Amino acid sequence: MKLYCIETGRLSANAYFITDGLSRNAVCIDCGEDVNAVRAAEEKYGFKVTAVLLTHGHFDHAGAAKDLQDGGAKIYISEKDAEKLQSDLNLGKYMGYTMKKLTPDFTFNDGDELIFGDLKIKAVGTAGHTSGSASFIAEDALFTGDTLFCGSWGRTDLGDGNFNDLISSVKKLFSLKGDYKVFPGHGERTTLQRERESNPISEFL
Repeated sequence: MKLYCIETGRLSANAYFITDGLSRNAVCIDCGEDVNAVRAAEEKYGFKVTAVLLTHGHFDHAGAAKDLQDGGAKIYISEKDAEKLQSDLNLGKYMGYTMKKLTPDFTFNDGDELIFGDLKIKAVGTAGHTSGSASFIAEDALFTGDTLFCGSWGRTDLGDGNFNDLISSVKKLFSLKGDYKVFPGHGERTTLQRERESNPISEFL
C-alpha cells in the first residue's frame, strides 16, 4: 500500500490517497473542498481517484465530492451522515462556502469491509464529531477524520455532535489491538499508542 497526503482548503484539511502499488487507481479518504488540489495530486503522483471515502459530511472534508463523482469516482459515506451531502448540515454556508449537493453512490455502517482491488479497508463507526462520523483501517494505518487528533480530539459543538458519543468512540479506537499509524483529518500524523499514553482526552475516559 502506498500513501500520499495533501493539505487543502481554508481549514487545512488533510486529504489522503492510497493505492495498492500495482494499479493507477487510488482511494481518497476525505477529498477536501478543492477539486483542483485533488486533480493536481493525481497529476503529480500519477494516479486516478476512483473512490472517495468520507469520514463525515462536513464541507471541508467533502466539498469536492460532487466534482469527483461527476468525473467518475464513487462516493462512500456512512449511512448516518449521508444527508449532510444534500443539506446545510455540511456547514459550508457558515464559512461562505457553497457545497455542491450530491447523492452518495454507497453508504456503509460500522464494521463494514470495503474492497478496492487488493486494498481492504474497514469502516469503524466513531460518532461524536458528527452522528455518523467514521474512521478507516487500512493495513497498519488508521484514518480518524475529526474524531482523534495528535494530542487533541474533535469538536462536538457543531450540528449533531455529541461529546459523550465522542468519548465512546475514542475508547473504541484505543481498545484496538496493537498500534497503528494515525492519520487525522487535520494536523500532523501520530500513533495510536502515543495517543493512548499522552492525549489529554484520557481524563474523560
